[in-house]
Amino acid sequence: MDRKYIEFINSKPNEIKKLVMRNSIAYVPFGALEWHGKHNVVGVDSIKASYICKKCIEITGGVLFPCINYGAFDTMRFPFTLHFKKRRLKKITKKIANQLYEMGFQIIIFLTGHYPRSQINSLKKVSQKISKKYQDCFALGIPEYYLVPDLDYFGDHAAEWETSIMLAIDESLVDLNNLPTNLSFSERAQGHGILGKDPHIYASKEKGEKILTQIIRRLTTAVLEVQNTDSIQPFDDIYSNFEKIKSQHKSIKEIFRIYGVENKKQGFEYLKWLIFRRKKYNPK
Repeated sequence: MDRKYIEFINSKPNEIKKLVMRNSIAYVPFGALEWHGKHNVVGVDSIKASYICKKCIEITGGVLFPCINYGAFDTMRFPFTLHFKKRRLKKITKKIANQLYEMGFQIIIFLTGHYPRSQINSLKKVSQKISKKYQDCFALGIPEYYLVPDLDYFGDHAAEWETSIMLAIDESLVDLNNLPTNLSFSERAQGHGILGKDPHIYASKEKGEKILTQIIRRLTTAVLEVQNTDSIQPFDDIYSNFEKIKSQHKSIKEIFRIYGVENKKQGFEYLKWLIFRRKKYNPK
């Protein structure tokens, strides 16, 4: 019986060829091996991206590639974090995109669970360039939160949203007992690598399940629309919709609300640390 999807790493050449001819969709998750607080495992970004891609491919079909765990840059330099130079991942992403197209893939999804602005821009540029280069290639490069800005998820780090998503994926990978309570924003950031709202207060399995459901639904809808119309427009709409909603939340007041910054003093303390002491992290 023909399978709807396969995992590239576990497939024989004839199996890959057969499926690509029938359904030329490729999902490539990008992650990082990075400290995500004492309450989360270090593979949060990779686990998130891999899980979402797996759930999407079960709906759309295609080929699921292994997560790119190595190459992440602009990581938080806490212990047990692997970090690399920007140019390494940029080159890898470009080569992957071109080689996937040469293999016969026409719809390429680069989904990153690690999302410094420079990495997002890199994935987006590679995706847009190859989509313009070949009329029959449609690529998308985004972090998962680009799909749900209307639900108030703009990305965080080991905080409300990432912790909620991990609780939904596998509760055994989260232990909030390892994290002190009643921490201010600057204490969470400087001492624990948490950028966002206090997970003790705001994170929950139910919240993670709800946001994952919407992420998966919206991504698969866009992929199937591209497949049915041979148009890049559904992917372009994801970019433009995110930017439109993001532009409505640019005030300091909104940024503080989204990331759980209690007051201007906390925001100022964090900025001082980020600018002058970022490479001297000392987790507590």
